[in-house]
Amino acid sequence: MIVLKREYITRVRSKSFILSTLLTPFVFVAMFGVIIWISISSPEPEQTVGIIDQTEVLLPRFTEINENRYRDVSDFEIDSVKAMVMSGEIDGYLRLDESHLNMDSDAEFVYGGSGGISFIDVVEDDYRDVIREELLSRANVSDEIRKIFETRPSLENRKLSETGEEEEDNTGAAAAFGFVLGLLIFIGLFGYGAVLMRSVIEEKTNRIVEVIASSVKPIELMFGKLFGICLLAMTQFGVWFFAYTGLSIVAAPVAAIIVEAQTKNLPEEALEQASTFDPSSLDALVFDPIIFVYFFVFFILGFLIYASLFAAIGAAVDSEQDTQQFMMPIMAPIMLAYFLNTRVMIDPDSTLSVAASLIPFTAPINMITRIAVTDVPIWQILVSAVLMVITFIGMMWLAAKVYRVGILMYGKKPSFKEMAKWIRQH
Repeated sequence: MIVLKREYITRVRSKSFILSTLLTPFVFVAMFGVIIWISISSPEPEQTVGIIDQTEVLLPRFTEINENRYRDVSDFEIDSVKAMVMSGEIDGYLRLDESHLNMDSDAEFVYGGSGGISFIDVVEDDYRDVIREELLSRANVSDEIRKIFETRPSLENRKLSETGEEEEDNTGAAAAFGFVLGLLIFIGLFGYGAVLMRSVIEEKTNRIVEVIASSVKPIELMFGKLFGICLLAMTQFGVWFFAYTGLSIVAAPVAAIIVEAQTKNLPEEALEQASTFDPSSLDALVFDPIIFVYFFVFFILGFLIYASLFAAIGAAVDSEQDTQQFMMPIMAPIMLAYFLNTRVMIDPDSTLSVAASLIPFTAPINMITRIAVTDVPIWQILVSAVLMVITFIGMMWLAAKVYRVGILMYGKKPSFKEMAKWIRQH
């Protein structure tokens, strides 16, 4: 307990910890504020595309879509059109003929390089619409058939609660939230594990551990440091989640006030062109508090598994540079879980996702994502937790043997073979 208190209190009072803990929620608030501002801000000036129309029927369809974006340059020589692009008078041009209507060749869009992917996508979408409309017109398709063709039915997703009642489905927001939770555990496992490892290396390098070891058993020192850092991580995540809970409750009302204040003075024309943002959509960011309980359970279990290995590595080496050869076996399953998290988010009930959420080394990251996205059977959650506890006991047994020998060993860079020898002999 003395070691735990020292590790926790010393670090929780540090300026870096306080600043990172308090400023992170404000960073997220600022990020959402920027997103809202972008959504309600006035649109940028239209980019201009010259149309060289040799069909004499496509240009009117382009101008019907957006008369400010498309300009007739059919009467100009091609060199003159290129000069207009180079001078910035127009941003690009399309040259169209009957071969494009007959699908014999693809049209080429030539532009000056500005505008990026969004500019190209807009022109490409308009081009497809124009070609489709002209072909439908030539086929003498009736207006009724045309409306049917343009119809894009959508689905309103609803899900049944445990009581059999229909409720709104927020799977999209839940998937994103689950991925973020898995990402936080990924960052926590690696970040706080590295903090623990550096702490062990620092005490060993400064020979402080020799003094400490005269009063505290190595295993007590290891446990104290491990649980002290774990409590530190829980403190930081706890502050963040309390901040998130408060912000998620007030986000929609505050966003509504901001949107109303920003849009009431916009001209009607600009208001129609500006992107719309519905503040009520922020209600989807409110989740069942039980998800946070599961987050801490799986983070703690995952941290104990990996932190014991980080502590063992720190005890076995004399400097941080010497840790590189031992990091790969630890980082491989963490990175695997991180990469699998996208698949788990998209298809949480697949065999791969279920397996990833049960295997102890990937479960901390992948199980919390599954819990957020889908209804995970309680037996799978319990099996995953039990397997992680058993794995933690095994990892602690191995780590304790390495820690006991390595913490007082200097001047020699150990190998995996030598560490295995320590485990067998002690």
